Amino acid sequence: MNKFISILFIYIATVFYVLASYYHLSFKDWTFWKAFCVAVPLVIIEYCFSLRGNYYANTILKLNALQILLITLIFYFINLWILNFVILKNDVVLWKEVVAFVCIVFAFFISGIMDNKI
Repeated sequence: MNKFISILFIYIATVFYVLASYYHLSFKDWTFWKAFCVAVPLVIIEYCFSLRGNYYANTILKLNALQILLITLIFYFINLWILNFVILKNDVVLWKEVVAFVCIVFAFFISGIMDNKI
């Protein structure tokens, strides 16, 4: 169970980061200060989960910084897709998004194979 807590913490951190960074785009009349006051608490929560998740991923899962970053990017993609389709309702070219996602997943596996961890 401890092995999965680091991945869960990293995922939770990316959820808060995406909300802090992009959710305000769904509102048309937000001022800078209103967005700032909403984003800062979310970023602080994100930072706490990210620090603990990165620490556990390094010490328990023995992942290096690049592998942790690639996992984080995969979660960013997933959360941004959800935000785009559900909340922002933006039009995207799906095949381009899928190709980018596959490239990041491929980079993660290449990094893991070269370290003999996967």
